Amino acid sequence: MLNIQQIETLRKANPQLYEALKRLAGASLGPNQGWSLDDQITDGENFARVAATALTSNQIDPTKSGVLMRGSVPPTWSGAFTYISTTSSLAWSWSGLAIYRADGTTTPIPNGSVAVTGLAAATTYYFYPYWDEAAGALAWVPSGAGSPSYAQSAKTNSAAQQQALQGRIPLSQGAIAAATTSSGTGGGSGGGSGSCLRAGTVVLTKERGTVAIETCKVGEHLRCPSAGGGRTGPPGRRMDRAPEAPVRGAREMGELGEQNEGWTRIVRLEVRDAETFIRLHFSNAESLDVTPHHIFTLADGSPMRAERLCLSDILVGRFGRLTLTKIEVIAPDAHGSPVGARHGSARLATSVVPGADAWRDAGNQLSTPAEGALLPAPVEEPWQKVTISCEPSHQFFAGRHAASILTHNYTFSS
Repeated sequence: MLNIQQIETLRKANPQLYEALKRLAGASLGPNQGWSLDDQITDGENFARVAATALTSNQIDPTKSGVLMRGSVPPTWSGAFTYISTTSSLAWSWSGLAIYRADGTTTPIPNGSVAVTGLAAATTYYFYPYWDEAAGALAWVPSGAGSPSYAQSAKTNSAAQQQALQGRIPLSQGAIAAATTSSGTGGGSGGGSGSCLRAGTVVLTKERGTVAIETCKVGEHLRCPSAGGGRTGPPGRRMDRAPEAPVRGAREMGELGEQNEGWTRIVRLEVRDAETFIRLHFSNAESLDVTPHHIFTLADGSPMRAERLCLSDILVGRFGRLTLTKIEVIAPDAHGSPVGARHGSARLATSVVPGADAWRDAGNQLSTPAEGALLPAPVEEPWQKVTISCEPSHQFFAGRHAASILTHNYTFSS
């Protein structure tokens, strides 16, 4: 029995013989009774057959049952949901939602709303919205409470799996929560993709200069790479600054970056409690605290969760490429005290030289404490994360002391 590699070699070396063998094979047992060089063959060491049920126009189609899927291959999305609640109902609405796909195309989601009635008062419910590729419509995981039955009484793995089935695109990072009121009406928002940075991280705004991210408001603008700029951004965009450029003062940084940078508008910002962060130290003496699942885009364009980054991974900075020099997990210790706390008016800074600890004073100047000197008493940093989304660009600069590291509000499920 010929295998695929042998057949392919024959087809390329002697097409006439290949066609003759196909005709002989098809007629060997009479009309419609023969065997086929395409079907009745064995898989070789380097080549194997792909079932026709996995193809669309001779291309592998991940939406078809012939593809072995373990989990989903999701695009990214932007936008959020808002709701209005009463003592017995929740009404979700959405506008401006869009799905950004790996091939560069965008799928806009029609604006809409849905009301769920028959709910209990003063109760929190959980919802799992998704985009149904086959129906071309936004849908919700059912079998919960209310009418329609979209209100789940608790977060469950089963509902999250239903949201991410093949042919479905989740439109939230897990469940989005909403609560009925004990009296009167209420409301809120949820869903959409978001960037989870630690409170205290600084960004550069158009309106107020360099500020802590949690003080920003919807409608303000963040410094970002320009759509046609040459410094940072999507894979393939050139770098026009020398790598490893040192971090400078915020004023100088803004002046140097203006020619290839722009502004992106904040459309969503939420501050929530969080207990665990990944602190990333970079080769430009900057650092960034993010949640473990926060996604970074490496310099080669591949996405990577913060918890999976490795030393010497290369990321994008405002003035060039940056390498990771140290990775820490920042969390309360067994006694409830924070690890990596801010110390009084000075904060601990890890030098890029191993074993050399230094201190940053209120003026952001590095100095080494004298031997035997008493250090300031620790003051706990905020244990909160800031989820922020922005448009039209989903990228912006942030950092611990200056906005010099490229981050974004894209999400992935890998």
